[in-house]
Formats: sequence, structure tokens, C-alpha cells
Amino acid sequence: MKTVRRPPYPKWNPGYFPCSSLTPLPLSSRRPSVSFGGFGLMSKAWIWLLMPVSAGLFFLGATLFYYRGTYSPPITSRGAVEQITLPPHTASGFTDNPTTRRGTFLLDNAHANSISDEELNVLVARVARRGYDIEFLMRRDLLFTSNQLRLLESQLRRADSFAVLLPSLSYTPEELDVIQDFVGKGGRLLLVGDPGRPSGINSVADRFGFLFQAGYLYNVVDHDLNFRNIFVRDFRSDDVTNGLAAIALYNAGSIKTTGQPLAFTDTNTFSSMVERVEPFSPMAKSADGRILAISDLTFLRPPQNTTLDNDRLISNIADFLTTGERRFDLSDFPHFFKGDVEILMGDASLFDTGARVKRLLSAFRIKSEVRGVEDLTKDTIFLGLYEDSGSVSQYLDVAGVQLEGTLRTRFTPDIAIDGTAVLLLHEGRDRRVLVILGDAPATLRRLVDRLESGTFTGGLVSDTLGVYQLQ
Repeated sequence: MKTVRRPPYPKWNPGYFPCSSLTPLPLSSRRPSVSFGGFGLMSKAWIWLLMPVSAGLFFLGATLFYYRGTYSPPITSRGAVEQITLPPHTASGFTDNPTTRRGTFLLDNAHANSISDEELNVLVARVARRGYDIEFLMRRDLLFTSNQLRLLESQLRRADSFAVLLPSLSYTPEELDVIQDFVGKGGRLLLVGDPGRPSGINSVADRFGFLFQAGYLYNVVDHDLNFRNIFVRDFRSDDVTNGLAAIALYNAGSIKTTGQPLAFTDTNTFSSMVERVEPFSPMAKSADGRILAISDLTFLRPPQNTTLDNDRLISNIADFLTTGERRFDLSDFPHFFKGDVEILMGDASLFDTGARVKRLLSAFRIKSEVRGVEDLTKDTIFLGLYEDSGSVSQYLDVAGVQLEGTLRTRFTPDIAIDGTAVLLLHEGRDRRVLVILGDAPATLRRLVDRLESGTFTGGLVSDTLGVYQLQ
């Protein structure tokens, strides 16, 4: 077949043909006019109009061909109001009936303790209802630990019980020595930790044979709405656990001790950190009964304090803190006085010195009155010269103090009497007697100066006797 070669396509020019013999192409095969400046068939205006239409057609097609349906929630059945029941663990309705006595409860707030005042309100109120004064150990000097140590010593001198709760700063060995001396005198110590709040509680607990273990206790079988809210129903017989049937702890840990565990978890309770080989104990006591350790803070604060027997436990703790027999020695002056004090003077020339002693006691919030006759039922201070010693001979004889030409004691060699003075504390069953004797009124004034400044401790030769040369 013979191939017909088409001539080159001429440049378009309407109405013009270079050759009359050339037949024009049909209109259907001609190239369309493109004009970007007018309103041609494919102008810019049409392009912008077609873009949203095309997008709409695309999404319509996607919806029709790829539609997978919508979520239809299941029908929720609502129970009748009559079927809603309250949790079975409610408040026990315990009523606190305290016995009052005089004393001081000191709380540590000097070691960046991770606890707020609101969390202590219930416990502090219970202790105050028992007649105790409430004091806080505050951190006054962040630079010099020696000042902090002196502050601890000063406040523990007058304290009957002391609480260390979640300290963030560890105690120094010197501070621990002061606390150990306090406990050795019969002071009560409360240690509280919480696994949810890292603290340096073990810096204190370790000195006394306790270890607050890491990790929290949990029970997925029997709990109060959450597996970390455990119940404790097994208790060792003790004043702290008296009357307890069950308590709820909301962030408890375990304590290892060389003393006596007081509470035990059941077989369904485990630790998040410690492998169980025996029941865990979140509460323990020292062998001598002077230290109580608890690894949970939550039961102390409202509203958890009213759950089950938690309220009774808090009252038992308050009793523990206020029923100790703290022994005070002469270095604790004047905090060994627990009631109003009567001041007796052996000579009228000592009246001004007696007035100074009265003002000194008043600075420590101790009421006193000057009397002429001794009341054997009241705390007493006897202020006199050596020639007045016959009035207090019964106390001097018991202490082994003799004033016959020389000053003789069990703890010192014989001392010439001139310029000397004696401090003697006699503690009876129901009263305390402080004897202050000197060779002259001027010597007694110098001794009272030392009592005011606290430097009298330099002359102590025993827990109950001080001998001074003040010339």
C-alpha cells in the first residue's frame, strides 16, 4: 500500500492558507485556543472552580467505596437505685476518752520532713487532749550543724516524747547520740515512714534496731477499693493494739525489727519489692517498749482516720506518747518540775535572789510562789546558805553531801568551803526538790547566773549533783 505523507502542519493563522490546493483540516482536529488573559474554555477561572468540585468528588468516592461503618455502643443496663450498696468497711464510731497528765510532745520539723501540718492534726489534737504541750523542732540555721545539734539538745531536755516523721535529711551521729540519751532516760520515740515518700527515716531507725523496707504492700484479693489499700487484722497483744479488730492502711510498707512486731498481714498480702518468707509487719515496737515504728502515714489523716479501727489506733498511739516515765536529771533544769513550784529561803537576805529564781522559772512557763513552810506534796526549791543546811539535811544525807568544815561528796575530793556552792536534785515518788546552797549570798548570785545562762552543766559531778567553786 502506498503511504501518503502528510505535509507539515502549518502555523495556525485563521483565514490564511499558503497553498490554495491545501485542504483545511476539519475543525474537530484543530488545536484549541488557549488564552490566559481572557475567558477561554480552560481559563484560570475554570481551573479554580473545578478544583473544589474534583476534591468533593474524590472524597465522595472514598466514602462510598471505603466506608467501614460507625461505632455503635452496646446498650448499658442501669441498676435500680435500691440495688446500690455502700462499701462494707465504714467508720467504727470510736469515742476518745483520754486521761490527762502534764508533759511535752516534740515533733521534728528540722530535717525537711515530707509531711504537712494538716496530716498531723488528728494525732496532735489527741495528744493535746491528754494535757501535753505541743512543740516543734524547727530548722533555724541551715549552715551550722552545731547550732542545730544544740537546738535538739535544748528541746529534748524538756520533752517527754519525740516524733520523727519522714525526714528527708539524714540525722548526724551526734544527733542520734542525743536521741539515744533521751530514750535511755525513758523518753518515748515515734518513728513514721511511708513507702510513697522517700525519706531518711532509716538513718534514725537503724540506731534502734528497725529497718523500714523498700516497696509497698498490696493485696489483690481483699482490699478497700484499691489493691494498695490493705487490711490488717492480726495483732500482737499490746497497749498500742488494744481494742483493734481491723485497720486499713492506704500506703503501707514493711518493717524488720530486733524488737516486737505488733501487726501482721495475711497470706494474700505481698510486697512490691521484698520476697515474702513470713507475714509482713507494718508496725513494730522496741523490746523495751519505748519506741514505736509505723510504716504508713495515710491512716493518720482525714478521712482515712475514721475507717474501721484507725481512730482507736490513733488514740492508742497518743496514749503511748503520753504515758511514759521520762526521767529527768539535773542537766534538764528546770524541766524536771511537772507542777507549780514553791520557793523556800533559809534567810531573808536571799529574797532578791529568790525573786530572780522565780523570774527564771516563769521564763519556762513554770508557775512558782515564795513560801515560808515546806509543803511535802509540792515541787520545791530551797535556796539557802550552808548554815541553813539543817532544814534540808534529809536530802543532803541521801545524796552523801557533807558540810563539816569542808565540802565532801561521793564524787569529789574534800573541797574548802569558801566560795563554793552546791546544786542537788532529789526526786521522790510524787515530787522533786532542788536544793541550792552556797557559802555566801554573793556565791549564790553567781550560781543563779549560771542557771540563767545554762552554763551550770559544767559543774555537774553526777546526774543529780553539781559542785561549784565560784570565787
